[in-house]
Amino acid sequence: MTHNLQQHARRILACRTRTQFFCSYTNKTLSSPVTNLTLHCRIEAALPGEIPTLLEQWRQQQQHGKQLNPSLVRSILEKLHDSHRFREALEVSNWMIEQNICKLIPQDFTTRFHLIEKVLGFKEAEKFFESIPENQRSESIYNSLLRSYAKRSGKHDLDKAESIFKKMRELGLLLRLSPYSSMTSLYRRNPHENRDKVDEILKEMKESNIELDSITVNNVLRVYADVSDVKTMEKFLADWEETTRRDGLTVLDMARAYLRTCSKEKARKFLRRTDELISPKSYEELIRLYGEVGEREDVYRIWNLYNKSRNKDNEGFLVSIGSLLKLDDIKGAEEIYYKHWECSGLEFDIRIPTMLMSSYRDKGMVEKADKLTNKIMGNARLVRPITPLLEELGEKGNEVKPSDLRDLIKTLCDSNQFSKALEASTWMGEKKLFNLFPQDYATRLYVIKNVLGLEEAEKFFERSIPKNKKDYHVYATLLSCYTRSNKTLDKAEAIFEKMSELGFLSTPFPLNSMICLYSRLGKRNKVDNLLMKVKEMNIELDNLAMNNVLRVYADETDINTMEKFKRECEDDKNLGLEMGTVEAVAKAYERAGLILEAIEITRSTNEVQRLWNEYKEKAKAEVKIDEENPWKTIGGISNEDNRRVISSLLKLNDVKGAEEIYGEWEPQGPLFDSRIPCLLISHYCEHGDEMKVREVVNSSIKKRKLMKFKMVKEDLSLFGTKCLGYSILAAMLWWAVLDPVAFLVFHKNIYG
Repeated sequence: MTHNLQQHARRILACRTRTQFFCSYTNKTLSSPVTNLTLHCRIEAALPGEIPTLLEQWRQQQQHGKQLNPSLVRSILEKLHDSHRFREALEVSNWMIEQNICKLIPQDFTTRFHLIEKVLGFKEAEKFFESIPENQRSESIYNSLLRSYAKRSGKHDLDKAESIFKKMRELGLLLRLSPYSSMTSLYRRNPHENRDKVDEILKEMKESNIELDSITVNNVLRVYADVSDVKTMEKFLADWEETTRRDGLTVLDMARAYLRTCSKEKARKFLRRTDELISPKSYEELIRLYGEVGEREDVYRIWNLYNKSRNKDNEGFLVSIGSLLKLDDIKGAEEIYYKHWECSGLEFDIRIPTMLMSSYRDKGMVEKADKLTNKIMGNARLVRPITPLLEELGEKGNEVKPSDLRDLIKTLCDSNQFSKALEASTWMGEKKLFNLFPQDYATRLYVIKNVLGLEEAEKFFERSIPKNKKDYHVYATLLSCYTRSNKTLDKAEAIFEKMSELGFLSTPFPLNSMICLYSRLGKRNKVDNLLMKVKEMNIELDNLAMNNVLRVYADETDINTMEKFKRECEDDKNLGLEMGTVEAVAKAYERAGLILEAIEITRSTNEVQRLWNEYKEKAKAEVKIDEENPWKTIGGISNEDNRRVISSLLKLNDVKGAEEIYGEWEPQGPLFDSRIPCLLISHYCEHGDEMKVREVVNSSIKKRKLMKFKMVKEDLSLFGTKCLGYSILAAMLWWAVLDPVAFLVFHKNIYG
């Protein structure tokens, strides 16, 4: 979308020269400068794919048997390239070659190489280079290829770059700084293997009187720093310190070199002298280096800068806390951990609390360490294994409380961290630190099912749970594993029967679970049988079961049973309808032709609008003429219909939809139904919208007057019709008296 907006913006800008733009289509005898300007405007406004067509049209208009001036095409290419419209520029280059517009020069090949690399990737650009004739490979195309290799880091790229560099030396093309700079960038990637090659490059540059630039100086400094050749590094720096600027990464590499050679004092002085060169991206490494040289104040100084930046991540906190712990500043580390990292919203990283916890233990602060251990094991963001942390508790000889471990497992399960819960549960079973209860086995059965699958859970139930531990909790857990899948009905029924034999059906869970399973499978008879059993045992259905039963009745469009069950649930229990249940009930009402009932229960404003439109069409088709009063109609949309749909929309907070229906409402007499405007008035009063209240009051007055006017009109029509009827009857009687024979003949012809 952004790209399209940019293209449309270019169209608008191009149309600032609207006169010339349109003239290009009507006047083929324009002068060259104007025509060129028009072509630039068209190209600027063109979308991808349109440019070759525009160029061809332009060529046909302008050529007149003459050779085109290629400089104009090259200028278009340059402008597109400079504005980063690389794909369009490549289209121009393709057209220029395909149409043989001009004889290509080396610069054309270089430009095309850049465009292919930008649009199609380096591999295609490399293929293009190979296709360029040897005599057309200029210094610029070789330099472009070398720069591309310098951006890459593969071993083969270095080999290829060295081959190109050697070729340039043979051709005498090493005339400028660019190829040397590219090679030092490549050698810096692996300084230990290429240190000697860097020295050779410097020697060759000196012999050729080629001055180094800042990039090359920084590359060389970083190579010497990486190999810890501090003496050569300092000597080289002395030669170039006054004329070139070091970048932040070079500063950090040089400081590391001093630290590796145990020159902390030099590293400290060097960092203080140059840390103003460090960008925010390098704050983390600067904090680490100051921590290593033992400067606590500098750690805090850079930390404060880092804390204000927007690029904080776990690595930064890890380095900052680690540096303070190295400096024995545990209070400072705690402050960063608890006040900044915990509330940072970053992804949980176990290394950070583990580092602080280990420091606590090293200093004998066991209580703090245990508290932090329990906290991090229960953290929902922890993704690494927690078994090492549990092992550490055992190794330290600390007493592990059963209640704490069970609370931890429950917390992990509640936060859906089943893998960690299984780790903790397995560790608890293997260590045998205390006796296990049936609930412990039930919990482990549950997490095994969620982590390893149903088959492994069944194996655990059969092989690992002692018979005397298989109580209600264990069986209920296994039943829940079966009732969650529609494919394990037989196993669920078998466990349900087993629980019935063992007397484990006195609680609501087993019956509710089976009702849910049967409901999902649409087994209406079995649902009804279990509901009877629920009533006999005086067991309450849970909300999930009630919703499932309602969906069964709704799917069968059994409206009476559905409504009866819904009323019972609403009277006896706090029924909360799920969205799926609402949709099923609404569809049942719609299938049964009870559109207004469907409107009242649905929770979707779109559905209300759809159903209301359907209802209006149906009502319109059912409108009839009143035989007794032909000027009146029977049926249509009633006041009550409007009231119900407006009320439904307001409940869904669709005020605009309610207003639209109110605006369409035509009151049906003889009494004005004030409940309808009052719905909107009540809503506006709740939100303190006095202006809207006045609008509805005024509109309701107008609607009432219009209704009265229509009623008076109908009464007058009735009176007029009756008067006309009486006049016709009197005339017929008078005719019968005056000429009975003629009247009888007329009557016989009309009525037979």
